[in-house]
Amino acid sequence: MDKTQIQHYCRRYFQATGCPILRDEPGFLQVELPREIDKELMDRPYYWMWVEAIGQDVPPTVLNLVFDSETEIAGVERTELVALGSYRLEKIFQSAARRGQFVCQYQTATPSNRRVPFLLTNVKISYLADRRRDELRSFGVNLRNNQVIPDLYEAVRDLPMSCQLPEHYREQLKQTGLLVASLQTGWQRIKNTILEEIRNSDHTWAELAKEQLAQEINQLETYYESLILENEEKMDLYSAERELRVAELKWRCQPRIQVQPLHFALLYLDPTQFTAAPVRT
Repeated sequence: MDKTQIQHYCRRYFQATGCPILRDEPGFLQVELPREIDKELMDRPYYWMWVEAIGQDVPPTVLNLVFDSETEIAGVERTELVALGSYRLEKIFQSAARRGQFVCQYQTATPSNRRVPFLLTNVKISYLADRRRDELRSFGVNLRNNQVIPDLYEAVRDLPMSCQLPEHYREQLKQTGLLVASLQTGWQRIKNTILEEIRNSDHTWAELAKEQLAQEINQLETYYESLILENEEKMDLYSAERELRVAELKWRCQPRIQVQPLHFALLYLDPTQFTAAPVRT
């Protein structure tokens, strides 16, 4: 991300969380923080414990954020630089991740009046060995017919959406038991699809990693055997150390695949626009 992209991201974050943006200029944002956002970004829990204990009404915090170290803003004495690795941007990332773990939205502006609930999830698939490769994937499932749709996020991210659901859909959401059962079934369908993709993918990388791991373990065993031959009195010590080193090596380099769900969304979509397609392998 360059400085323009970081400012755009921060702007979208503050707009989404209802923070009044007082000034928005190239390389500069002046933002007023509501109490809940202040608690997430400013990291001062004892201050808020004191404020709420005495019931004091305090003025909101105002942040003056610049996205270039050379930026100077007329009339603003103190600014805070926001860049990759900065404390404030990391707190914004954490807040966005926490708040964006689950959303519910309704597709607007389509010819059809019919909407069907879809479960959408973004997952990170990590291929781990002596090296690491991460893939970000998106999967959706039609909760009415259980059809899985790969890459659904790419298909819906630019569609007009609203978080204001019509009344009859809000009533459906109140039927918690039915909703939970439907979401659990949909998530199981997505997990099965991911597992099938993984089973059918090329695992040459894992075979090579196993060969590399076996060679390194063999070298480690040979090294400790030579130490024991030179000093048999320390055999127990060397044997214990060898076991720890081998266990550590396996922990670091044993090939494995991890699947981590990042975000979920319940989307009411026009079903005529989204049908199941062949799963990518």
